[in-house]
Amino acid sequence: MIDVNQEYIREVECEYKGERYKVRDNGAVLRMAREGKPKRPKDDAWTFGDRIDRGYAWFCGEAVHRIVAVAFLGEPPTKQHVVDHIDTNRQNNRPENLRWLTKLENILLNPITKAKIEYWCGSVESFLADPSQLRGHEKEDANFAWMRAVSPREAQNTLANWVKILSKPRLENKSRKNAIEEWIFQQNFTYKNDVGFFEDLESIKTEEAPSPVAENQPVFSPKSVDDVTENLIEQPVTKKEFMTALLEICESEGWNCTKYYKTDSWKTDMLITIGSRRMAFSAFNSVKNAAKLLPIIERDGVKSYGLILSPKKDEILNFCCFSLHRNENVLEASLAKTKLPFDTFVKKAVEDKIVHLTKTKITDVDVIFEQIECWRCHKPHFVFYTRYLVDENGIRHDENDSDWEYSDDRNFNIPDLCFGDEMLELVKRYIAEHPEKNIIMGEVKERYSDTRKESYMSFGCPNCDAILGDWFLNDLEINLMYETDESRMNRIKLKTPFEMPVNDWIVVD
Repeated sequence: MIDVNQEYIREVECEYKGERYKVRDNGAVLRMAREGKPKRPKDDAWTFGDRIDRGYAWFCGEAVHRIVAVAFLGEPPTKQHVVDHIDTNRQNNRPENLRWLTKLENILLNPITKAKIEYWCGSVESFLADPSQLRGHEKEDANFAWMRAVSPREAQNTLANWVKILSKPRLENKSRKNAIEEWIFQQNFTYKNDVGFFEDLESIKTEEAPSPVAENQPVFSPKSVDDVTENLIEQPVTKKEFMTALLEICESEGWNCTKYYKTDSWKTDMLITIGSRRMAFSAFNSVKNAAKLLPIIERDGVKSYGLILSPKKDEILNFCCFSLHRNENVLEASLAKTKLPFDTFVKKAVEDKIVHLTKTKITDVDVIFEQIECWRCHKPHFVFYTRYLVDENGIRHDENDSDWEYSDDRNFNIPDLCFGDEMLELVKRYIAEHPEKNIIMGEVKERYSDTRKESYMSFGCPNCDAILGDWFLNDLEINLMYETDESRMNRIKLKTPFEMPVNDWIVVD
């Protein structure tokens, strides 16, 4: 029996997915009873988890390491971030052993993945400078298929963080005297089937042998990152360039404009007046400065647009403030997921066609049918994965960017887009109406799992009805989450459209 009262110093409280937890720095968690509601059997009891699945500790369906990370490290920087166990031990959930990494950064730290990338691309740095190098290699290893769609921006950000990640060496994975039970620090080999890969691995031949690297020193210098990404990263724009470009647009369109317009309460770099309408365009060095000024201008009835004069993270704000940068000598404005030439952006803004969306109606979904092999009978069949939500304007919403996956917050109602009755009916209908795709899929139903010791909805093999467990589907989703190949998207119209909250900016016609 594990003693949850051993070896802890700090105890904090946090909220995670609508539940309140107490969390100790030895990795133990306690779910607090809900105020005004009946106490549940597992409330108010300290635990390291109630089961182990794929090497991770889980409690009431939630990963313990994510609860601990939120409590001690704060919320993840983005929804694409995952928790990395620094010493590779998935059951060592002490806060000092956890860190937030993107999925790409996390998978590149796996020695098997890293070795294969180095074998195919020469180095991780080379892959991040040009992710397209992996295209074609998914035929050799299907687990790398999702990397074909790694965006240049994501690769650049990862490349910039790579030195920082490598500078913090992996902690030694071992138990300590008087530590919590021995099993919690045991190794969990996730990629045991890939170990044989190293036997056939040949080193990359180069004309000159690399210089020796000191212990714990990054394998490349920060300068090399700048050299590689100098021509790839969007370049900042100066205030003078912004004003020159904006004045040229105004003159070419014949708009009435005033440079450096000022009132008693606010000022702007350019005020454009067309009839009774006034639009203010201002350049800023930070979002913080824009947030102070833009609301003041708006209160005077002037539509205000802020441009940040340096590349920034893909941050979608709820007021008119966007990033301005240079891309191959062309000025561009980042409008949520869309990049517009600066002149197009200004014209659309003046036409009042840049709109902030707070909710949208989902009418369709884009589904990927993935062929797999049954673990028991080894016969091929298909499962499906909901890749994109599509709204009434035809705009796609990435399931990893949107809030719909957090439906358990109960702020809105999202249907089950995997095992819901309507979705299963529509998927079966789609397969029947498209025999040319040769999609053979087993029945989705409730099955009993010997691993989890409970029944739950799952895919099954159409030949032997072998269950495909949650661990398999989770790994499959990670492989497919970056898939953007249009030929693999199968659009299915929902019988019952639904609304979902968004924070997005679009250009309307």
